[in-house]
Amino acid sequence: MKPIMVIGHRNPDVDSVAAAIGYKTYKQSTAQGLFVAASAGEINEETRFILDYFGYEPPTVVWNVRNTVEDLLDDREIVAISTDMSLAELGNLMRSHDLKTLPVLDQAGRLLGLVTIGDLAMVFMDSLIPTRDINSAPDILRELLSRQVADVMMTRDLVLFEKDESVEEARKHMLSTRYRNYPVVDEQNAFLGFVSRYNLLEMKRKKLILVDHNERKQAVEGVEETEILEIIDHHRVGDLQTISPIYFHNEPVGSTCTLIAEKFLTAGMALGTNLAGLLLSGMLSDTMIFKSPTTTSKDRQIAQQLQDISGLEGLEWGKQILKHTINTQMLSDEELITSDLKEYTSGSISFAISQLETIDAKQMAPRRENLLKSLEELALRRGYAFICLMVTDILEEATELLVAGEKSHLISAAFGPQDKGGGFFLKGVLSRKKQVVPVLYEIITRENMV
Repeated sequence: MKPIMVIGHRNPDVDSVAAAIGYKTYKQSTAQGLFVAASAGEINEETRFILDYFGYEPPTVVWNVRNTVEDLLDDREIVAISTDMSLAELGNLMRSHDLKTLPVLDQAGRLLGLVTIGDLAMVFMDSLIPTRDINSAPDILRELLSRQVADVMMTRDLVLFEKDESVEEARKHMLSTRYRNYPVVDEQNAFLGFVSRYNLLEMKRKKLILVDHNERKQAVEGVEETEILEIIDHHRVGDLQTISPIYFHNEPVGSTCTLIAEKFLTAGMALGTNLAGLLLSGMLSDTMIFKSPTTTSKDRQIAQQLQDISGLEGLEWGKQILKHTINTQMLSDEELITSDLKEYTSGSISFAISQLETIDAKQMAPRRENLLKSLEELALRRGYAFICLMVTDILEEATELLVAGEKSHLISAAFGPQDKGGGFFLKGVLSRKKQVVPVLYEIITRENMV
């Protein structure tokens, strides 16, 4: 049974990772199937601290969910042979299992070659034709059946696939060669099974449940090739398309973890202290200890129940989390910018907004000039019309907005003139989702209409 992956957005934050783990746990208790939590990128320091604190292993990092040859493999038992098997034994094995092609493996399961029923027939015909005596066929066949697999197996010019090859590449090779079966191996040449054109027709897409996002640019690479089963989110509705109608839960709350926790509480399901603490951490991180304007009464109500279960005091635990946010001194300027970057599209305009949350924004002042240069380079390289870096001081409840890009004048239209340092000082602005993104979409729409 192939697993259903519960996965958050790229550049995963605490809310994204905690929501994936929480919803995987919920689905395991309420639905049939195998569910796994995944992360669409490396876990940051803040998230790793929280996972360690509550005793959770980091989710598997998944960079790409495009269909590969491994996805074509079915669950059939592998029937293999060794080089010292006689052809008589081989014939019995092929007949009893109704097989036309068999892999020849060494003791470690590595692929050595192939034997097909067509190859066996050709060996017999090649032995018979030189004699031109049909009466000698039984003797030739008797001698042939006493030989070993090593004498007849095909070892050269094999058309095989590695498990990570794309399905599209495999399809091209199948159409140009048209063999019955194609062996699949891993990096160590271990045999994993056969694929055929039939498997292409029967291929099942990877199945995903998305949490904390619903836009293609924020989703794991290759999401368009998967089957999305559900979406749990608290952002604006984006541009992802699904094969069929799905369960889509989207509410304007401060954190996806709020919605996951609510499902447990509403259903009367047991929430252990560690899971309650993990979900509470996602809420505290995403709402900036409830200082963000995205915070709702539902967030506060759910958080109180999670505090009661976990035994944590929200404000104090939130401050501990903030101490383990990104260590800016250890990151290059571009790493700092891309550590929590989200991409957006409005018509033909593509832009990006990154956010750095800190309890002392002044420490970033010496890096401002280099950060602006890195923003310019990133905008040019990735084709952004503009890019913003929000340096958000949670305790001061303010953000300095650094911008770059060909259409960075749109930021001035949205937030007024720049200050002397080359940025925009935005008092009371903490939320990218609620206080920056909507304003920029409005400005872009207005400009496109002019």
